[in-house]
Amino acid sequence: MFEQLTQLIQQSGLQSVINNPEVPNEHNDAVIAEAQNSILSTFSQLNANGETQQVNEALESADHPVTQNIQQNFAGNIMEKFGINSATATSIAATLIPTVLNAIKGGGGASGASGGFNIQDILSSLGGNSGFGSGNIQSSINNIGGKLGLDKDGDGDVDLNDITKMFR
Repeated sequence: MFEQLTQLIQQSGLQSVINNPEVPNEHNDAVIAEAQNSILSTFSQLNANGETQQVNEALESADHPVTQNIQQNFAGNIMEKFGINSATATSIAATLIPTVLNAIKGGGGASGASGGFNIQDILSSLGGNSGFGSGNIQSSINNIGGKLGLDKDGDGDVDLNDITKMFR
């Protein structure tokens, strides 16, 4: 499921990230991974707090406060981590995040439907009530980060040491 989400974000980010001259090519995969992390970490926190209705509402509206929060966090993170200017980061976030959330919603409830996303499956895979630091989300981040080449120190996880090595 997380691989499907990564593919969805990559497809959605083709124009706003990958074909964007303001985003250095060496950061394309990391920006895509950051979008996924921003979405999943917000959904995970809401789920852990029992606020699954907020997740459903965020999927319904690009103007929902949760959606706006994801966009702001994502834009701030890519500005800080990759040196992308504020206007570009805000534009990428305003385009990419609502597109991805709409596509997740469009997958509906049936796993075989277009895109194959079931929000309940996503929420349950985020670790239920075990909270954001749970093994499920960390395992997923490590798995996806490793596939994207973000495990720079080769220790099998994606953490602060990997980020440090990216900038040496």
